[in-house]
Amino acid sequence: MEVRLINWPEDLQSELGDLKKTAFMAFPKNQTKEKLPLLISLHGAGGKTWTIEEQLKRSSEVKGLSLVELAHKELILLEPNTFEKWNPKTLNVMLDYILKNYPEIDSSRIYLMGHSMGGLGTWDWILDSPERFAAAAPAGFSGVSESDDFAKLANFPVFGMVGGEDGKNVASVKNMVTLLKAAGNKNVKYIAFAGANHAQGNAKVFSNIEWIDWMLNFSIEN
Repeated sequence: MEVRLINWPEDLQSELGDLKKTAFMAFPKNQTKEKLPLLISLHGAGGKTWTIEEQLKRSSEVKGLSLVELAHKELILLEPNTFEKWNPKTLNVMLDYILKNYPEIDSSRIYLMGHSMGGLGTWDWILDSPERFAAAAPAGFSGVSESDDFAKLANFPVFGMVGGEDGKNVASVKNMVTLLKAAGNKNVKYIAFAGANHAQGNAKVFSNIEWIDWMLNFSIEN
């Protein structure tokens, strides 16, 4: 993958809230004329203190970059970063900018994922703006509520994952899956990685290409 740093324009900063000024994207080294899917990966709470260099190192070891390399898929990776928890409103501003400036992205095939705080950010963002994504994989997080608008996601593909020994997050992710199915969603997958705690669950998520293969079957049209 070819990694490019993305520095958000100064005139956009006020609309980006707690997002840090620099993110990164990764592109396949072999150029293609076809539009490519975009995978957005949201980091966990530990990433709030990372520099961009630390984020890149972590990503190459056990996050998005290592996963995309492992999956051998023709796609673009975007990893933003934030000082505080993820906010769908500022993330939508970011995505608008990315789609405007990177026409090689297939806007009908945008996929979202995250673990821990990134899992909650993923869940919050698809609840807020499901029309922007073809599928999502929220993992290893708590914060799902029965009052969430599950009917809004009745046709939205979701792959939930969690370490089997990840405390309260196990019940939260399982509850998400159960409530999505109860709302009539037939495109729901779930994996609880046996014996894995929170950190081990993170490693399992980012070394399992099953969910990427599954998500790439979906586009906004279908």
